[in-house]
Amino acid sequence: MSNIHSVLLKPDKCKGCTNCVKNCPTNAIRVHQGQAKIKEEYCIDCGECIRSCEYHAKYGATDDLADLKEYKYPVALVPPSFYGQFTQDINPAKVMLALKDIGFFQIWDVALGAEALTQVTKEYIRDNDRTLISSSCPGVVRLIQLLYPELLGYLAPFKSPVEIVAQRAREFIKAELGAKDEEIGIFFITPCPAKMTTVNNPLGMEESYLDRAIAVDTIYHELIKRVDNLDDCCKIEGYDIPYFGISWASGGGEADLLEGISTVSVAGIHNVMSVLEELDRGDLAHIQYFEMVACQPGCVGGVFNVKNPFLAEFNIHNLVKKGINLVEQDLNKYDMNLQNSFKEKSIASLDDDLIVAMAKLTKLEKEIEILPGLDCAACGAPDCRTLAEDIINGLASRTDCIFILRQQVADLADEMATLAHALPPVMKRNKEESDDDED
Repeated sequence: MSNIHSVLLKPDKCKGCTNCVKNCPTNAIRVHQGQAKIKEEYCIDCGECIRSCEYHAKYGATDDLADLKEYKYPVALVPPSFYGQFTQDINPAKVMLALKDIGFFQIWDVALGAEALTQVTKEYIRDNDRTLISSSCPGVVRLIQLLYPELLGYLAPFKSPVEIVAQRAREFIKAELGAKDEEIGIFFITPCPAKMTTVNNPLGMEESYLDRAIAVDTIYHELIKRVDNLDDCCKIEGYDIPYFGISWASGGGEADLLEGISTVSVAGIHNVMSVLEELDRGDLAHIQYFEMVACQPGCVGGVFNVKNPFLAEFNIHNLVKKGINLVEQDLNKYDMNLQNSFKEKSIASLDDDLIVAMAKLTKLEKEIEILPGLDCAACGAPDCRTLAEDIINGLASRTDCIFILRQQVADLADEMATLAHALPPVMKRNKEESDDDED
């Protein structure tokens, strides 16, 4: 597995169809010689390429259940969206007990961190009177770092719920059992590759409190086998289900809990980009909070999930109806503040030398004028501007564009036809050709 990204490519399955190229929000993919290639510096691990590839050439690399054996105290962190994979007859208590049967020492509910973060966020907005963008979706945070760095100041200065709960779980086990740090393995059951990537590359932190991440589709079938053997009325003594926090699983769940605050909920990476562009123009200053998630219709739409996202959303809505109040918690037990501010993700410029960069910019504008501007992706780049950038950086040629290639072939054919009838002046033409020339 890459230490930088969890979205990877299976070259033997790639057909060079360019579906991934056209759907990548950051223009991170090119197709050359019938093979897709991911430019790591542009990838945000959102999973759109996995979602759009019908040949399953893209995949998300995660950890495995066998990794539980590496720790004396393996701990499972359950995201709110995980409950959407089950119908009403499989309640959260059954899910947790089944996870214990798989081999986890303890089960912690990320929804508890979501409820706690909701309360802190509400207070922060009221005290600071400023617009915030949720920083809980790593795909959105990386998108802003890469394409909208001028909006980094809008990101909420808090850890994500999973990191909040991971830290709390680790501290609790160390204090209660005297466990050593290396004996504890915090496993997140992840619905998407973006959250897998945060294990090795955390956001706003020096190091993640997570040790591993296991995809939902890796653990789901093993869990279902065990759920069937549990009592339908099983409960966990002393455990209050954080129904309101579970509502974070679908779009709007986070925003709905921020009563008295003007909020906008946006799900889907391309929809997020559209709203970010409006925010960047200053058109949305009246909104206090933006809930933004890369997957649609929320985390239930993550590419590692098993169930249809809209059916999973239906399951979540039915489950959260049982909630009456937020679970009573001591918020002081959570450390929610980020260690570092979010930084711009630097990517390659046209050139490090300003004079060379200006010259390349002139060439870029010329190439853009020459290219047809159809953004068809037949060249293997997502759009004409990106192809122009690749051309001036020596990574592509103008004839990669099928329309320019066809025009050049047509021009060459016309020239060949003309040359086919041309003779040196010393050669004699027959009478018919001479007559045709005179006509």
